[in-house]
Amino acid sequence: MEQQLRPRTRVEEKQGHLANMVRMIAQSQYHALFVISQGGTGKSRTITNVLRDEGQDFETYNSHTTPLALYRLLWVNSKTEKIVYIDDSDETFRSGPSLGILRSALFGQPNRLVTYNSSTLPPDLPARFETTSRFIFCANKTPTKCPIFDAVVSRCLVYRMDLSNAEIVEQFRVMSENGYPGCPPESASEIVDFIEAHSDEKQLSMRLLTPAIRIYKFCIENGSDWKPVVLAQMQNLGRPVSATKRLDNHERDARLIREAIRQFPDSTKDACQYYMDKSQRSRASFYRAFSRFNEEQGQ
Repeated sequence: MEQQLRPRTRVEEKQGHLANMVRMIAQSQYHALFVISQGGTGKSRTITNVLRDEGQDFETYNSHTTPLALYRLLWVNSKTEKIVYIDDSDETFRSGPSLGILRSALFGQPNRLVTYNSSTLPPDLPARFETTSRFIFCANKTPTKCPIFDAVVSRCLVYRMDLSNAEIVEQFRVMSENGYPGCPPESASEIVDFIEAHSDEKQLSMRLLTPAIRIYKFCIENGSDWKPVVLAQMQNLGRPVSATKRLDNHERDARLIREAIRQFPDSTKDACQYYMDKSQRSRASFYRAFSRFNEEQGQ
């Protein structure tokens, strides 16, 4: 019950928006969705979970796909009720011939005409066909100043899902608040604190927490220090997608206030003490941060 009553995190809010758009495709309210975000935001898991919950069959394609292979997969799926789900195939969106095929497959309602004019077309493929397929595309990076790509995207619902480090750390805290086997809650909280403290100049990923927990467990079992190993794992993270931004005091205060309220929803005094213990700041700082948080929440 407690899990159901807590407010949704900002990551969960964004994943909820994405889930609604996926449901639109699953329920044939629109024929295509294009999702753009950095890696490790949970978009693929959200999409597949929603499609399964909706009882919707789908075919997943990823990695390298040539224009001819793309034409074939569109033809194979052209008369089925399955959703064509193209994920982790960013190079497809940099190929002029592939974009031309997709542009045709997305234009018109309900039937869309796709053609392939080439003397090398295999005899088992038609030179033209109509499709009523629905599509979901996922990409981490997309081309810029590319009119044909813009034409493809203009024929889709579009959802851009970028997560800030603050949003990811907030989600990590919710995910780890009950601990893990071999990693009690206080240790999990320490791991998240360590990740947050070393996240400057890096773009965190939702994929980071699981290996960090496993590193902790392995090192504890073997009597070694887990922190240098987690830090080494973090060296593989890239820079933030937009501008490099530090988690400033305002963001940290907001996070601590959310935690304090979640821990002590009925006691401002205990929430204040929690904030002071975690932040090493004064009671006056708590009330300033608490007031600012309430204003931002419209309270």
